[in-house]
Amino acid sequence: MQLIKAIFIGLVLIGLSVLAVFFIWLAPVGAAYSAKIMCSAIFVDGLSSTRAREVDVLADNNPLLSLITTNVDLRNQTISAHAFGFRKRVAVYRPNLGCTLADNAEHIAQLRNATPVMKPVAARPLMTTPPPANVDRRALNNILFDVMDEPGLHPERRTRALVILHDGKVVAERYAEGITADTPLPGWSMTKSVFNVILGRMRFEGMISDIQDPVLINEWQAEPNDPRATINYDDLLRMRSGLEFDESYANPLSDVVQMLFIEPSTAGFAVSKPLENTPGSAFSYNSGASNILSAAVRNLSGSRTTYLSRPTELLFRPLGMSSAVIETDPEGYFVASSFMHASARDWAKIGQLFLQDGVWNEERLLPEGWVGYSTSPAAEDPHGLYGAHWWLDLPGSRDEDGNPRDDIAQLPEDAFFSLGHDGQSLTVIPSRDLVVARFGVTRKPGAFDLRQFISDLSAVFPDKSDLPVDAPESGGSEASPNSNGG
Repeated sequence: MQLIKAIFIGLVLIGLSVLAVFFIWLAPVGAAYSAKIMCSAIFVDGLSSTRAREVDVLADNNPLLSLITTNVDLRNQTISAHAFGFRKRVAVYRPNLGCTLADNAEHIAQLRNATPVMKPVAARPLMTTPPPANVDRRALNNILFDVMDEPGLHPERRTRALVILHDGKVVAERYAEGITADTPLPGWSMTKSVFNVILGRMRFEGMISDIQDPVLINEWQAEPNDPRATINYDDLLRMRSGLEFDESYANPLSDVVQMLFIEPSTAGFAVSKPLENTPGSAFSYNSGASNILSAAVRNLSGSRTTYLSRPTELLFRPLGMSSAVIETDPEGYFVASSFMHASARDWAKIGQLFLQDGVWNEERLLPEGWVGYSTSPAAEDPHGLYGAHWWLDLPGSRDEDGNPRDDIAQLPEDAFFSLGHDGQSLTVIPSRDLVVARFGVTRKPGAFDLRQFISDLSAVFPDKSDLPVDAPESGGSEASPNSNGG
């Protein structure tokens, strides 16, 4: 009897410990994630509440998230989430700024009162043209069909949108049911690449003198001899700040998860991290670096209103990206690491701007050399896969010794990428005049092979250097690479 009693008490204690861990640490993360993701999916992306919960939140059948209850308030444009009535979190939608986590009704009112009024961005639609005459249409259609094959062989693929630009024009696009050319879609870490462009615009406009200058972070400069004060823009863009940061998405208590869904200030949390290595000495991919850049942009902007208008005025308006929104954290900092939404066509414009070396409609928007800088490898990256907030090759393309693998699909040497969680990607291939934007909710490893897809697509579109000098590339079209329908 004593043994049975001891076992019973032990099981009870284990059960109580599990409950304590769940309610103290895990439930707040699950509630915040559910509220934020559903809010963005419904009020920013325009999806149904059922689809937002069953796909955007629960697509991978996460057991923690399945215990979270969500409530949709369409009138007040808020989403609340809780675990058995405890650890409630709320996300609120605001025009131009998307969804933000809030603590209570008073906080929601404060956020709404702080929402700036912005002049709408005039849309500049991309031109549409048939694929070039030298492209095998049947082979292209087979590639596109396979990418969108959701109900057949690959139900976990969940591709939502695919846009292919050639010579600056849409030559192919596909959308899942309920998704259109105007539907904003989350880019997750693709937002990092967009902030690269915003910083490039600020450099071009003289708002940043030199990317080798230390970033303007008040907390670091306030402390005498704080070694973090030497961290510069280049260090952060190339992920070599030396700051300690845990980028594990599988761990709900990791730095990146806590920063995005628990901490009131993503920038403040990242800025507070101690040094792990000497700045500039070691490569370590982390989302905190991007949010420190967001804080630097805030400090350089003077007023809050000016800061909140930066993405719109510097980037979205010149490119006619009328669907684009970058969301903020509860303290009003753009979440530069993760929270931008835009239509697939608008996302593709970012890639086209880079393909055109920072020139748009014959007007230079980025400094000469900025694209080359962004797509050159960080010396500290042992595998040479990462540039400055852009990927130079896809993860997994090197063996343990850093040598290119020959057992995988090969890509054009000049291809570069912006990549995000759930299989979001923007691929730029200058040698093919190609920009490819792909979006989905792809969480199962192997459900979609981006490398094979881009390799197949590259084989269909010939290298420009292989074309006869006088050969038309687009079936007689005389469109300029800088022509973008507006």
